[in-house]
Amino acid sequence: MPVNAIALENQKPGNPPSEWDLGGPASETIEGFATRMSVNRGTTVDFKIDTASSNYRVDVYRLGYYGGLGARKVATVQRNTPSPQPAPGGDPTIGLYDAGNWSVSASWAVPADAVSGVYLAKLVRQDGVAGASHIPFVVRADGTRHDIGFQTSDTTWHAYNGWGGANLYGGNATAAPDGRAYKVSYNRPIRTRDRVGAAAAPQDYLLSAEYAAIRWLERNGYDVAYFSGVDTGPGAVPLTAFTVFLSTGHDEYWSGDQRAHVEAARDAGVHLVFASGNEVYWKTRWEPDLNGTPDRTLVCYKETWAGEKIDPAPAWTGTWRDPSLSPPADGGRPEHSLTGTVFQVDSYRYDVIRVPHAMSRPRFWRNTDVALTPPGGTAELAAGLLGYEWDESPNDRFRPPGLIRLSSTSLDVHAYLVDHGRTTAPAPATHHLTLYRAPSGAVVFGAGTVFWAFGLDAQHDETSNGTYPAVVVDRDVQQAMVNLFADMTVQPTTLQGDLVAASASTDTTPPTAVVTSPANGATLVQQQKVVVSGTATDVGGVVAAVEVSTDGGTSWRAAQGTANWTFDWWPRQPGQRTIRVRAVDDSLNTQSPAASVAVTVTPSASVRLFDPTDVPSSLRSAESAALELGVRFSTNTPGSATAVRFYKNLHMTGAHTAHLWSADGTLLATAAFTGETASGWQQANFAAPVPLSPGATYVASYHGTGFYSADPNHFRTARSTGALTAPAGDNGVYAYGASGTFPGGTFRSTNYWVDVVFARAGGAGDLPPVAGNDGGFATNQGVALVIPAAALLANDSDPNGYPLSVTGADNPVNGTVTWSAAAQSVTFTPSAGFSGLATFRYTITNGHNAPVSATVSVSVLATAVRQTLFKPTDAPAVASSGDANAVNLGVRFRCTTTGAKAKGIRFYKATQNTGTHVGRLWDANGTLLASATFAGETASGWQEATFTTPVDLTTNTTYVASYHTATGNYSATAGFFTTSHTRDALVAPADGASGNGVFVYGPSPAFPNATYNATNYWVDVVVDAPAPVLRTLFDVSDVPQTVTVADVGPVQLGAKFRTAASDAAAVGIRFYKGPQNTGAHTAHLWTAGGVLLASTTFTGETASGWQEATFGAPVPLTAGTTYIASYHTTTRYSATAAFFGADRVRGSLTAPSSASSGGNGLYTYGPAGSFPGSSFNATNYWVDVVVRSS
Repeated sequence: MPVNAIALENQKPGNPPSEWDLGGPASETIEGFATRMSVNRGTTVDFKIDTASSNYRVDVYRLGYYGGLGARKVATVQRNTPSPQPAPGGDPTIGLYDAGNWSVSASWAVPADAVSGVYLAKLVRQDGVAGASHIPFVVRADGTRHDIGFQTSDTTWHAYNGWGGANLYGGNATAAPDGRAYKVSYNRPIRTRDRVGAAAAPQDYLLSAEYAAIRWLERNGYDVAYFSGVDTGPGAVPLTAFTVFLSTGHDEYWSGDQRAHVEAARDAGVHLVFASGNEVYWKTRWEPDLNGTPDRTLVCYKETWAGEKIDPAPAWTGTWRDPSLSPPADGGRPEHSLTGTVFQVDSYRYDVIRVPHAMSRPRFWRNTDVALTPPGGTAELAAGLLGYEWDESPNDRFRPPGLIRLSSTSLDVHAYLVDHGRTTAPAPATHHLTLYRAPSGAVVFGAGTVFWAFGLDAQHDETSNGTYPAVVVDRDVQQAMVNLFADMTVQPTTLQGDLVAASASTDTTPPTAVVTSPANGATLVQQQKVVVSGTATDVGGVVAAVEVSTDGGTSWRAAQGTANWTFDWWPRQPGQRTIRVRAVDDSLNTQSPAASVAVTVTPSASVRLFDPTDVPSSLRSAESAALELGVRFSTNTPGSATAVRFYKNLHMTGAHTAHLWSADGTLLATAAFTGETASGWQQANFAAPVPLSPGATYVASYHGTGFYSADPNHFRTARSTGALTAPAGDNGVYAYGASGTFPGGTFRSTNYWVDVVFARAGGAGDLPPVAGNDGGFATNQGVALVIPAAALLANDSDPNGYPLSVTGADNPVNGTVTWSAAAQSVTFTPSAGFSGLATFRYTITNGHNAPVSATVSVSVLATAVRQTLFKPTDAPAVASSGDANAVNLGVRFRCTTTGAKAKGIRFYKATQNTGTHVGRLWDANGTLLASATFAGETASGWQEATFTTPVDLTTNTTYVASYHTATGNYSATAGFFTTSHTRDALVAPADGASGNGVFVYGPSPAFPNATYNATNYWVDVVVDAPAPVLRTLFDVSDVPQTVTVADVGPVQLGAKFRTAASDAAAVGIRFYKGPQNTGAHTAHLWTAGGVLLASTTFTGETASGWQEATFGAPVPLTAGTTYIASYHTTTRYSATAAFFGADRVRGSLTAPSSASSGGNGLYTYGPAGSFPGSSFNATNYWVDVVVRSS
């Protein structure tokens, strides 16, 4: 194999540690830093040095093996000028000390042929005053390809560095209660190795595990090039220039772009080796320094410790795994989804990695003593390799598919991480070395321990407290790494003599797993344990893992065992299920396609929310107070609650009591937990079953004394097991206090791991679905209405948990109906010319029971509406004036809607008003537009004549409607037009400059333009106006995130809105009703200032879904003006938090955002008629307005 630059470099003579190392703490009289963490060869690295000495030198060393000496001097820069520096800048309140305001004191021009590596600039005083310190930096080899890319853990060096007064763990910052910094600068001397800074110690620095790995890699002539963590992140070093990416030691702090780039490299086929522990733990971001130099400030507010979003930037800077505020933050991504292992065991550990016989068989251990482990035996690696912090490899949804375990060490530890990054406590823990192959073909190794590289070389700094014995080199670790690199197609060129050269696997044949139980076609029972079992074999290697999927291959979990394996499963939902099983061999070949068996899961007589495999991800809170913890739930079928369950961790001691409550806090049952185990699910049975009403909300809770388990955000989505549902949103409830305190508080949708056991009244087996009648649909006359199947199913339920589907629609009244299975929609077409209420029937199925049906009501709105100024019941004050002269009588009017047509004239007739009458329509200037003779008159009352051709009316233009009588005796009401008269879209203006109530004496025709005493002569116009469009903010298919909020106080709920239409009027109010929102409901319309404009009561409500109430008369709305629509309820409204974070716009209607309107989503507690003026979290309480406009 050709000798590479690393092998050639290490043939050069080195310098002893007595020369290049410090031999003690770094001097404070000469210290500094490089202005960049890494530089490319052929460029210059600048040093900023603080010293009063006028005689000092900078010796530059490259770290490597060099015959065991560990470094080679490559340059010396002599300085004879003191360089005292000012106090650092920054922001001490947040612990930021930035010495970027220092001046450059010395520089080194890196030769163009320099070998990539980690370098130390040793600052040495030569003025008779002892003093020396190190400045680490990296020399890159940009634009070249290499087998291994070595990333330094410089982010960890700086996170622990307390120079200046603070690091990310503590210090003198005032913003954080513990004095920790929120930001640390790379513009500082690094004193981490000297324990300067809270928790700082040698294991957090370069010369610990990283140095051991550097020595071993270069001793064996691996083709390696180096770059910093900054380069992996914002520096964007192209990782595809390497065959292998290597992380070593204590690689704890990773920025978002750093992880994204490494994941992208993996997905492009770059192998990953995490010879590290506590890796990818804290999520960070980057900022410029005080000079504006990018990526010199490492930011980590440790929001997991704060328990809230305190970083002003949108990016999350807590632990990568913490989901408590994500979304909207970008946490909630545990590190083992990348590395295969996740940090769990805190410092300071000195443990032994154990390899049981079954895990000694994979090729990872070839040519090691581990491979010789006999059946039943267990191999042990050198003591201390499992330290000082280490990881686990959980079998959860974040576990990479195809992962195999290469060791197994179970211990009781003193500091186990029991939440997402805040709390440790004694607990059992299990460590595994892991390996998996990504879909790209990249192999990913996870050591899961900070000290893994100590097994490669003995020369390195030890742990912080100095009491541990030295960790000895372990040849099995060295050989295993040779094997691993070989399987990644990377070979050494100067392999040490006691190791065996390895080659890549040629095994491409996947193993085979088969399922022996349950049998294909077996019938299982929901939530009852099933042991899935089988065997697995491999040709050309060994079976290293077996995986099982019960969700169609979406996720995979590891089975127990390999050649003979088992997997415990509690089917959560009934229905047809396919169990898929696949084996993985030690060359990471994965069986495809997977073996499978089809089974039928039948509904259980008794169901619960959680199964034994459902366990908290955050095991223990730090709270020790007495409190009640619970879960809100409802059922969709009759039955009884028989027990309450809760998950108990090892730290939950003392007595626990179960309670069952109604939503309003009425205690329904209680029971004491007895015979508890040390941990796991506990159950207390009620003395007698408690009947539950379908659709009602209940609370199951228990009382304890703290240290409970809790997972934030769990109830951002509902949890359902068929008949039983824990709703999303305001769920996970608590109350501090004595046992029996109703838990009504909520916090971040947290699951406190409380459960209820529900016995269905119908017992085991399939129960029929429930179809609910639907209303609130509307369409215009002659216009087909398409209703999505989802809108019809929103009001239906299935007590088994089966998915529902629409199978058809029929039995239409006042129309026709068709069902399209392809489009998944119903189309209802009204009968020709019909307007009014229409209905049809739709049918649903759960695929297991007989279909059931319900009725849908549709309002069909007329497309053209007859409008007149006067109602048929309106009548004059004086039926006959007694004036017998021939006269033309009229009324001035205008129409406010577009598209209207005048069809005819009406007048009120007294019995003395005989003879022929002619109606006419004029423009305001007296031009005759149309006329018609009245025919078939009655003796008295309203008469009507129709024009041969309707006349188009221009919006808001004045016209005159008149009729002629030759015998007089007309009807009249004096003073009528002292005010204007409006009906629908027609307006007869008040008597004014133009006058109203017009007449002219004489024969027909003559234009009437005289007025007297604002008299109404009871002339009318008949207008056909287009039917106004009914507009709403929400469609019938829009539904709340939380259908039932368990709030039982009387409350007025509302929303601000405005219309852009000039002819709009509010005709009613709508609200979304959950099944528990019972009792009377009242609708209200208000001005923004709280003046009540209209109110009405909801009648004929359905059990749930959209409800609508119509005002007695439409309320005209002014375009652009804000109004408030509200309704009053006494219990359990619907809500969606943060909905009004943006405007809701639908046609001409807008519900403005909460921020732009001074709060939207309104409420006030109190009786009906209370004005809703408060808002919270831009919450939509699902109140709507019905507005009529053109």
